[in-house]
Amino acid sequence: MSTELEEDKIFWSENGQPKILHVRLLKFLESIGYVKVKIGENNYIFAKMLNNRLSKATEAQMANDVKDYLIQNKKDEVLEVFVKGVGSYIASKKLDMLNSIQNINDRDTHLCSWFYFNNCYCEITKDEITSKDYGTLENPIWENRIIQQSYTNPTEKGQFEMFCENITGKDKDRLLALKTILGYLLHRNKEVGEPKAIIFYDENMGQNNQAHGGTGKTLLSLALKNCREVEIFDAKDIKEGSWFRNQRLELTTDVLVYDDLKRHYSFEKFFPMVTSGIEVERKRERAFHIDFKDSPKLLISSNYYVSGPGGESDERRRHEFEIINYYNQHFTPEMEFGNRFFGAQWEEGEWNKFYHFMMSCCQEYLQHGLYSVPTINLAKNKLLDGLNEKFVGFADAYIQHDTSIDKRQFERHFKDSHPELESTSPHQIKKWLDIYAMKNGLTYNGTSTGGNYYFTLTSN
Repeated sequence: MSTELEEDKIFWSENGQPKILHVRLLKFLESIGYVKVKIGENNYIFAKMLNNRLSKATEAQMANDVKDYLIQNKKDEVLEVFVKGVGSYIASKKLDMLNSIQNINDRDTHLCSWFYFNNCYCEITKDEITSKDYGTLENPIWENRIIQQSYTNPTEKGQFEMFCENITGKDKDRLLALKTILGYLLHRNKEVGEPKAIIFYDENMGQNNQAHGGTGKTLLSLALKNCREVEIFDAKDIKEGSWFRNQRLELTTDVLVYDDLKRHYSFEKFFPMVTSGIEVERKRERAFHIDFKDSPKLLISSNYYVSGPGGESDERRRHEFEIINYYNQHFTPEMEFGNRFFGAQWEEGEWNKFYHFMMSCCQEYLQHGLYSVPTINLAKNKLLDGLNEKFVGFADAYIQHDTSIDKRQFERHFKDSHPELESTSPHQIKKWLDIYAMKNGLTYNGTSTGGNYYFTLTSN
């Protein structure tokens, strides 16, 4: 802040006892960049615009700027008066009279994405990645968009790119698919028309009813967090029905991550977040709504298949991808590369290679959209969702479609084949038959004749 006392920045009177002039104090705050940013109907936040960068501001920050200005200009007596009555001078009712501006739109366009670094910013299109000087920046941006790293264009492949190759089995198509997923989540725009939640699984998810962690899903979330504004929630601790579940979200949050989603949590509960806006409510603050076009994209990771209601509305809201089990708890990326990603050990050159790779992911997404590849075990896990694996194998071999089957005989043969499941109740077997029919596109029909029970699985 300038140390020179400027006439239009004098907000006090010194005729006798110094006195703070309220209207002039507001004008002073406006002259050093303070504004109200409208974020919804009758709702706003305070912010400060400096060098074409907008940052969220607090009353304490305003008071300290006033204090610093008075100290720099050696106005000790005025400072004494200001500090004594600061609660009446810097008060929300008076600050409501600051100039108001609409929330700035610093999001990406459907054809272009931007990464902001300390020394430059990069523009990504489907054809090229270009570094630019901040002097060419036409529109203001939120200060927290800036990645606190400097960037220079690398010439070699980095550790993180090699990690991504490993978790895609060094398969070019699978690597491209993963890159377009990362690019989709990095791209701050929703005009392309792909309102989907990304769901990451392990290749061997849920085998033997066990979770297989440590494969790299969390590292992908942290990679996004080092490029964009990402909120990561431990999905095992989701508090259903909580009014304040979204309270950590900001207007500028880009990606919302639910890490390690618990088993049997329905994907349907995420539908509004995928295709509508998000209501943010914090304790002792006014709630505000983030419109769909500005709301964060959604990433879910799970060690089990994320079940949903099924049907077109379910399928069109999800984009699923399986991570190859190259890493595990006994062989980690840190063991392979000799350092931890994104930490103090990482050299500047690795940061440059990492950011270049992430920007290339944006470029691949702008070229291809969300690129799909065949699943590995996902189809099988979808079928097993809610079913016993041994029951599925038995039913596949035993049941003929459109053929009447004696239900008690079916149950007896199943238990004879799997004596460890002898205690399975008829009710449970009926439930499995219903799920099995639904997942195979069949209809279960049951009949009873003279105390005998039959069922038929009819093709739809």
